[in-house]
Amino acid sequence: MNFFGDYHTHSRYSDGLQSVEDIVRAAQRRGLKEVAVTDHGPDMLLIGIKNADRYLKLKEELKVLNDSGQYGVKVLLGAEANILDLKGTLDIPDNIARQMDILIAGLHPYTRPASLDDGLKIWVQNSLRHMGKRQKEKAKNANTKASCEALYNNPEINILSHPGLVFAVDIKEVAHACVKNDVWFEINCAHKYPLISDIIEAEQTGVDFIVNSDAHYPASVGQLSYGEYIIKRLHLDPQRVANSWDEGEC
Repeated sequence: MNFFGDYHTHSRYSDGLQSVEDIVRAAQRRGLKEVAVTDHGPDMLLIGIKNADRYLKLKEELKVLNDSGQYGVKVLLGAEANILDLKGTLDIPDNIARQMDILIAGLHPYTRPASLDDGLKIWVQNSLRHMGKRQKEKAKNANTKASCEALYNNPEINILSHPGLVFAVDIKEVAHACVKNDVWFEINCAHKYPLISDIIEAEQTGVDFIVNSDAHYPASVGQLSYGEYIIKRLHLDPQRVANSWDEGEC
């Protein structure tokens, strides 16, 4: 199995240790046809992009690279948006999200919540998840609601990032929401997430997957071997993996 694209990478615009051109060079070395630069949204504390308008500066930089054709790799503008509340609000304004080629969304630690109440119900509640079954279940319910609301209320979303990582969710419910909203369920190679048992459960809903590196430095761009291992081990249908192709297909 081969992959023609990697749609989750981070540059120095957020917490990546690589320039945009580093990402494109690395994608070329991996033989990729496409790569997306998807820096963290601005409400991820300390490491998010400085402000949402910076994506427009990044867009100009990517246009120069694409117009040059120097690397033979199509570079896509994206973002990894943060879910901010139980309504699924994202930290990327609609007018900017509409200018992107691809939009990832997910729950992350160290995110500035939309309100104090949301901060208590999601992030504080998740910090209490180790204090017994009841607290764990409350956190899972909040995470599931926030994730599903994001999928239903933001039609620009293309990918749900690393489902269940840190913020446990009802996998079947979230995967169903992905199916209904044509969103890809990510297999994240950096974090080796979701859990294999969760991927099996998600697969039963008919959801389509995408395998991404979540690369923060050049050596990881296009490093998708973990995803290939999972697909083969679980006998997932390659036709349901958005960025896979068989020999001779490209």
